Amino acid sequence: MSDLLLCLDTATPTARVAVIDGAGAVRFSAEATAERHSSHVLPLCAEALRAVSVAPAELAGIACGGGPGSFTGLRVGLAVVKGLALASGVPIYVVSSLQVLALDILSARASDAVTAVPCLDAGKGEIYVGAYVTDGAALVRETAAECRLGAGALADWLAALPAPCVVAGNGAERHQIAGRTAIAGPTAVSVGRLALLQRARGAAANLASAAPNYGRPPDITVKKNPISSPRPAKRGEG
Repeated sequence: MSDLLLCLDTATPTARVAVIDGAGAVRFSAEATAERHSSHVLPLCAEALRAVSVAPAELAGIACGGGPGSFTGLRVGLAVVKGLALASGVPIYVVSSLQVLALDILSARASDAVTAVPCLDAGKGEIYVGAYVTDGAALVRETAAECRLGAGALADWLAALPAPCVVAGNGAERHQIAGRTAIAGPTAVSVGRLALLQRARGAAANLASAAPNYGRPPDITVKKNPISSPRPAKRGEG
């Protein structure tokens, strides 16, 4: 068995795949952008494994961003991870896609004295956000809990955070958030770096029960009030 981790994130329209080793060094990295990920995530994974000349069963683990983010993207990503793990028997690791993007933001900054605010599109005029700072042991430390809020409410939410804040992500881009920074992510490389910490703790996810954090219930699961038929009039009424 190798010390390599296959890593991916599909929380946004850009699917990212990488292979890193046990020290966090990048052995392979690629991405593809599309409305749906079902046609290219598995081929990207196959390309990654060919590039490093390992079979799925030789991996030390498979890691993925678990959301929040695109419902369809998250389902596809975790389905691919579970399929590869089921066939190969290797452990899986699932990390927060907001935490991953926060690590991307902090890794791109020259100074540690900033608060990273990852901002992922939630649809319906909303965004998923959280606040994080650099942490030596955990890489990132949450300082404001992940939440979903209307894009127009972000300014007030940011005002409660210690400055300076760095806001980035496809949610910030879509809603043209003032002061946003262009930083690619969530990246598969940062998925892997956080997964290595889980691996060191022996905190692999349960293959059967692992599920994405969608951030909100899919519309299809939201109960709607049934349309009631008019009550037939009783004799003597009307």
